[in-house]
Amino acid sequence: MTTNNNDSTTSFDDLPVEVATEIFTRLPVKTLIRSTSVCKTWYSNITNPTFISAHIQHSLSCVNQTAILVIPLKYNKSCSLISAHTGQVFKNYKIPFTTKNGTVKLVASLSGVLSFNAFPVDEFGVPVVEDYQELYLWNPSVGKYKALFSSCFKKRGEGEFTYGVGLGVHESSYDFRVVRVVCCKVGKLRPKVEVYSLRTNKWRKIRNPGVPRVAYNCGVPVGNSMVYWLERNRGMSCFEEGYVVYFDFSREVFGQIKLPDDVCKCVGLRAEFTLMNFEGKLAVCVYDEAKERNGMKLLPCCIWLMSHEDGKVSWTPRFKVVLREHACLFRLSRSGALLMLSASGSVQGLVSCDLNSQDLRLTKPLVTEPCSVDPSFVESLLMLEGRDELLKSASS
Repeated sequence: MTTNNNDSTTSFDDLPVEVATEIFTRLPVKTLIRSTSVCKTWYSNITNPTFISAHIQHSLSCVNQTAILVIPLKYNKSCSLISAHTGQVFKNYKIPFTTKNGTVKLVASLSGVLSFNAFPVDEFGVPVVEDYQELYLWNPSVGKYKALFSSCFKKRGEGEFTYGVGLGVHESSYDFRVVRVVCCKVGKLRPKVEVYSLRTNKWRKIRNPGVPRVAYNCGVPVGNSMVYWLERNRGMSCFEEGYVVYFDFSREVFGQIKLPDDVCKCVGLRAEFTLMNFEGKLAVCVYDEAKERNGMKLLPCCIWLMSHEDGKVSWTPRFKVVLREHACLFRLSRSGALLMLSASGSVQGLVSCDLNSQDLRLTKPLVTEPCSVDPSFVESLLMLEGRDELLKSASS
């Protein structure tokens, strides 16, 4: 855009840097991708990590609070951004890769980047213990993916290995990273840890990681640089000690937080625990086995939020409800919808209930087929640079 005034010409490039950046941060991802081809300066500014971070923060401030990303477990070439309340489809994204066994499961997500593994099944199609050796990173907004099949650990030790996976950002460099904890179920081998850097496109070992406890599941990110796993000592009895294990991507250290007795005893004798991210804080959802009352199945459920200020950890009860039908709880949307998978009863599939309105009835399912869900999806420019590739070679 140019303006002629007394034979002078003014262009977009004449704007102060702060003003130009403010304009760019308000543009959608597709527009910014097209803008990178205008000139080298625009390309450099848009792909700058500082700008990408600022653009994500602005996108989060105006994101649709009801939107959730639904990924079918059985590969069908696409996933959908839908309303957690009505099931209305906002947008579809084509999945650009195919896993070895034709299944995909979301194992972690952060700032618009999704991490998948192939959902392992046996010869009869029955799910088996997960192994996070076959990992994929994908940003639907920019259409780029990486298949991370390599590892620093070329040989496995004795026994069957399991993995804990988490996503985070090294804040000083704004380098997007993946952490993978490799644990041995048999023998006395200590957990091993490796970190993948999007910037270097390599895995590297963490020397003497000092993993305090073993977590066999996917990590829940809070903020950019912290990821948390839930670890139970033995079984799922509510009166046994529970711990939250965390990894700090900026300092590359592990730690642990003990769940207080109030959290462990708030429901019943055989409660189950799930970690979530809600209102920008770590949340632990505790729910009991389904009980019968007057011929109706009930599922007591409590959700606690963690605060970590001035070096002190505190837990505050956020919701305490009784659901009317049994379902597997696993996510909270930004708008306060509790997302569940129901495999029996009057409603089957992905269902939600609005905790803020206390409407706890399970209504028409949002999705009827098995799926995984990202309730915090936001469009971002991460992974814009580079190309789709299969990372095979292991680094030392």
